Amino acid sequence: MCGVAGIFAYRDQAPPVDQEELLRIREAMRSRGPDGEGLWLSRHGRVGLAHRRLAIIDLTDDGLQPMATPDGALHISFNGEIYNYRELRRLLESKGYVFRTNSDTEVLLYLYRAFGMTMLEHLRGMYAFALWDQASQSLVLARDPMGIKPLYYADDGATIRVASQVKALLAGDRVDRSPQPAGHVGFLLWGYVPEPHTLYRGVKSLPAGSVMRIERNTSPHLRTIFSISRLFERAEQENREASQMRTGVDRLDVLRSALLDSVRHHLVSDVPVGVFLSSGIDSSVIASLAQEAGQPVSAVTLGFQEYAGTESDEVPLAQALSRQLGMTHHIEWIQKDEFLNEVPSILAAMDQPSIDGVNTYFVARAASRLGFKVALTGMGGDELFAGYRHFKQLPRTVACVKWPSNIPFFGSTIRKLSTPVIKRIISPKYAGLFEYGGSLPGAYLLRRGTFMPWELPEHLDDDLISEGWADLHQMDRLQASQDQIHQMRAKITALEFDWYLRNQLLRDTDWASMAHSLEVRTPLVDWTLLDNLAPLLLSSQPPSKREFASIPRMPLPTAIRARRKTGFVVPVRQWIHERMGASESGSRSWARQLYRSLSNAKRALVLLTDAYGGRGGIAKFNRDLLEALSSHPQYRQIVTLPRVVSETVAGAIPEKIQFEFSAANGKLAYAARLFRLLYGSKRFDAVICGHINLLPLAWVASRRAGAPLILICHGIEAWKPTSRWIVNRLASTIDYLISVSAVTRDRFRQWVKPSWRTDFILPNCVDLTCFQPRARKTELLDRYQLYGRTLIMTLVRFSGRERYKGVDEVIEVLPNLLQSFPDLVYMAAGSGEDLPRLQRKAEAMGLSDRVFFPGQISEAEKVDYYNLADAFVMPGQGEGFGIVYLEAMACGVPVVGSVLDGSREALQDGRLGVLVNPRDLASVEAGIRQALGRVHGVPSGLEHFTKRRFQERVQAILNRVAVGPLAETSTS
Repeated sequence: MCGVAGIFAYRDQAPPVDQEELLRIREAMRSRGPDGEGLWLSRHGRVGLAHRRLAIIDLTDDGLQPMATPDGALHISFNGEIYNYRELRRLLESKGYVFRTNSDTEVLLYLYRAFGMTMLEHLRGMYAFALWDQASQSLVLARDPMGIKPLYYADDGATIRVASQVKALLAGDRVDRSPQPAGHVGFLLWGYVPEPHTLYRGVKSLPAGSVMRIERNTSPHLRTIFSISRLFERAEQENREASQMRTGVDRLDVLRSALLDSVRHHLVSDVPVGVFLSSGIDSSVIASLAQEAGQPVSAVTLGFQEYAGTESDEVPLAQALSRQLGMTHHIEWIQKDEFLNEVPSILAAMDQPSIDGVNTYFVARAASRLGFKVALTGMGGDELFAGYRHFKQLPRTVACVKWPSNIPFFGSTIRKLSTPVIKRIISPKYAGLFEYGGSLPGAYLLRRGTFMPWELPEHLDDDLISEGWADLHQMDRLQASQDQIHQMRAKITALEFDWYLRNQLLRDTDWASMAHSLEVRTPLVDWTLLDNLAPLLLSSQPPSKREFASIPRMPLPTAIRARRKTGFVVPVRQWIHERMGASESGSRSWARQLYRSLSNAKRALVLLTDAYGGRGGIAKFNRDLLEALSSHPQYRQIVTLPRVVSETVAGAIPEKIQFEFSAANGKLAYAARLFRLLYGSKRFDAVICGHINLLPLAWVASRRAGAPLILICHGIEAWKPTSRWIVNRLASTIDYLISVSAVTRDRFRQWVKPSWRTDFILPNCVDLTCFQPRARKTELLDRYQLYGRTLIMTLVRFSGRERYKGVDEVIEVLPNLLQSFPDLVYMAAGSGEDLPRLQRKAEAMGLSDRVFFPGQISEAEKVDYYNLADAFVMPGQGEGFGIVYLEAMACGVPVVGSVLDGSREALQDGRLGVLVNPRDLASVEAGIRQALGRVHGVPSGLEHFTKRRFQERVQAILNRVAVGPLAETSTS
């Protein structure tokens, strides 16, 4: 079991393989292969393969991959196990091939050389591989018939990238991350993403049982080799042509022989093998047959206190069977808090969202902790032997509903009328009984589906639903899975194998086990076994679950054979319900949370004052925030309502941002536009309130959308109660708080009783590519007569309500400073109604020739003005943070800030600049003297405030918020 990675630049115009990208892809799969790593790049740089190894067969370094033939003509990166590799090796040796290793990987190389792609017909196992054929200049991708091992690819039309995980391809950072509508619609329909789709437009799954060949300068060619429906169709034909039916004894002999043969093959290993043992028939039979095969195995069982003493408790019966078989038995007890604390790790390991897999995650973790690398599971027994209740229920449903469902509009009308009532009593799926239940594909969707098609608008935008449903071809594909099969039970078996087993159980087993570097094998999900049993399964008397249970020579305990099916489960539904107070079934609640966490089609609603074209720190913060939001790979749209829009828009608005200019036409227009948005498309994953005064509207929006409410506090506007009681009251109802500084957060907390889930500090940032040291601009030196002058500078908004900026204090200490710096001048840049007062003050103090006010400085001019200064001074008392400090420092200018406000954090408590007490003029004077004595230069700690770090912080906040109520599991 390993991790496969590969890149092939198959068009001549494509750039050569980037080794660093290939390594990023490989290392994202480290848990899949902790025992070794490998990398191969062709000499011409057009193809590269990489590998992470979990050593199971041939534990020596001879088994390292990528592996090549001695002549270098073939290279392979392979994930899986070939259980009949020893027989195949003997066959190849008889043809003259000489082997250097004892690995199954080398067998694949020579099997390809001997048989080409018909080699797949000889393989028994689970596999996914990428093989480079130097002679034909082609890359061959293949995946096993049952779809046990995954293989994903990203083809941009010139370069194809391959990996065992979707997240590994994303780690390479070269694939299209935009939402794939079919993947999103598919997940909500089924609780898993049906292949070949993923959540990402640029990534697809190689279909099970298929081969893709990519040749130089030729479009990739995909071909399906194995098909369950074709296998069953052929078996039905064989049964029709058979001259006589097998007797009952013959049937059981065939069944036992095929099952024991499969188990023996799945025990092939150079390391010890364990078995996942529940109290069910499937795993009990597998454990018994493994003992009969002569290879001792140890059993691992999960136990839950919530199930103690109930029929769902797996432990007692598993203990009884293990004692009967003489097996070593390990029990892993799981508590609710352990699950909740593990949720972040589960989400990180989950390669694609799935509402299942938690059980396998924990039992795989237990097996790994015990030192196992391989474990068997009983998965597939219910699909083979009709163990699910719906094998009987679906035919009855179709027979009963078929006639009324054919009446035009009858089913859809009943569904629309009954949904409001039915969803309050039972599952809303029942409302669609007459619309979907009259055909097997529709009835199967009702049985296995999570959310029904008519529920999708509650979760997705109309455009995603329309495109996704069209791409899925859902009902046609369900029909195709069983259309050529006549027997009803076999039809349902084919549906289960093609959909539920392949897309959910097997895929979940892969990610959940690989998270713990454990290989899980499925003796009941085996192509050779299915081929051997197909005539029996499609006969007039297919084997039942009871007959399956009778296969072991040592009979299973009566309690196991008679036990009502409960499945191998963990009480996730109960835990989620308790955690979230969910009003619907646990699987649906879990699906909602998973989708919120892992979806890349999220939408955010942002309410703010101004951004593009606006002046001041808040506008600058908002621009950076919107840019950071739009860079998040999981967000496809940022709907933004600005309260004010300037005539001139500063900078290009990112493509993902839907900037509602029409909202900035007064309060009524703002509210009207918001309500039209909410009632036109109410689905948002986060509502961000960019200013406390907008909180009432943001609160309404968050409740309407069912999304968390995030309030951003900048500074003095949130340091004390506002003049509006409704704003003050709603301040305690927010879900999350973002503050630009700890000072702002703490001042906000003083008057608002904290009731939110958590809060975050998100300091301002500076673009170091824009703000940087430059030579003084001659034009400005001439304009202000600054040759030979020492200049201190402040950049503020002159507001009568904001006299806390420190301009008065600087003017007042200027006479003393002139005694030491006779050429000193003070430039106070900005505009506002308080400017005339300051001009009169400077004139009254006889400083008209030492203090000048150049007016408002545009964003484009700021960097040149900063570079004029010998020191930037703004010793205020009410600054929330102060972007201007960062900008000045980025230009290499020494800075003076205040110990009384957020500027202390901008200067990192004095490490980046000088801090003074603005209430003490002596402190202000001393601080300015100190700054003027410093050498110009960008302080090294300023990297803490770069745009890249800001974006990382925003993305981390969104990642935390997106999980919703499960976000706090690590501290619960």
